[in-house]
Amino acid sequence: MVLDIVGLEISVPEFMWTVINFFVLLFLLKRFLYDPVLKFMNERSARIEAGLSEGKRAEKALAENEQALAQELALSGNAARELIGDARSEAEKEKAKLLGGAHAEAEALHKQIRERISTEETQTRAELDAELPELVGLLTEQLLGEGAADGEAISRRMRESDK
Repeated sequence: MVLDIVGLEISVPEFMWTVINFFVLLFLLKRFLYDPVLKFMNERSARIEAGLSEGKRAEKALAENEQALAQELALSGNAARELIGDARSEAEKEKAKLLGGAHAEAEALHKQIRERISTEETQTRAELDAELPELVGLLTEQLLGEGAADGEAISRRMRESDK
């Protein structure tokens, strides 16, 4: 059976087979192509949404951790400053104690040295006072010309007394 429409001859059985093939092809494409592609795209969208929500939770957790860390650092910093302050005050006390002891020791040494110098000065004066008359006599003899040979003896005696 052939239909003639506006100069076109259309075979009805071919037309029917074409329509049936079209619907079979449509069914097969839907079943094996469109549905799996749509399923894959929906699963991918769900994974993307899950990843985005997980990322937001991670950002929120990161912000909370950063805030907690900042607070902990502030507390640790304050504790460290207190420890440093305590250590400095203890060091200053120890320094003052050591300086006081050193000053007292220096004063004692200074006093001992002054006493020693005074004692040695007194002993030297006594020795000079004891030798002074003899030295004056020898010097007088030498100046008067008597005992020129004794001048060397006087020089030797003076060197010996210096030692």
